[in-house]
Amino acid sequence: MSGPTVRPDDRGWTMRWVTYLSPSGGERRPGVVDDGCVLGYPGHEDVLRLLADGAEALRSAHRRALAAPVEVIVEFETRLCAPLVPDRPVALHRAGSGPVTADPALVRGTDDGVVLPAGAAALVAEAGAVAFHHGTGEVAGYTLACLWSTPRQEPVALTLGPALVTAEEAAGAVLAVEVSADGAVVAGGTVDGPFAGGAGTGGAPVGSLPARTRPLAAGEEFFVDGGTLGSFELRIGSGTGT
Repeated sequence: MSGPTVRPDDRGWTMRWVTYLSPSGGERRPGVVDDGCVLGYPGHEDVLRLLADGAEALRSAHRRALAAPVEVIVEFETRLCAPLVPDRPVALHRAGSGPVTADPALVRGTDDGVVLPAGAAALVAEAGAVAFHHGTGEVAGYTLACLWSTPRQEPVALTLGPALVTAEEAAGAVLAVEVSADGAVVAGGTVDGPFAGGAGTGGAPVGSLPARTRPLAAGEEFFVDGGTLGSFELRIGSGTGT
């Protein structure tokens, strides 16, 4: 994860939520990023449930995590899952081709890597961001996103993360992504369109993927820089894929 740590009393209710594997038990737990650490949320709700309950519920949960975390883990040592797994398909708007819908079963975290399916020699990455909404309909926040497909356009996975960045922190920022493979920039673009207040989405997650790469072979080092939304890297063909 990258980007400056901004506390809620500095600039409104700016928050970065993650879901991680707890080192004490291995269960998936929500947490907030603060001052270089992940603070485990002490409640039983996951991030999806907190969003459904509205903006004030999310702020209250953030206060609880800061005041009484169940555990504190150094950020770079944290094993991250997807910040949240949506309960409905994600509508993804792509550059140069028509929109596509990704099933929640395709969602992976940034530490899960991406595995090539049997018979595939390469994967194409389409990077950008996905917006998630509160149960009341307003945009709650954004996360980096990368749709992985075979060269024949068969979807393999949708990487989300590393964090859900709340709308207050992203306000006024240009949401752009730059993608590198083996140290060379291969794609980039500015996220646009679908984030205009979530109009017409009915609260469903919606994404914009402006940066499409060439086919990437197994073993290539893949890196996405999303500015305000953070960054992540992985090796093509490695990881759990789950």
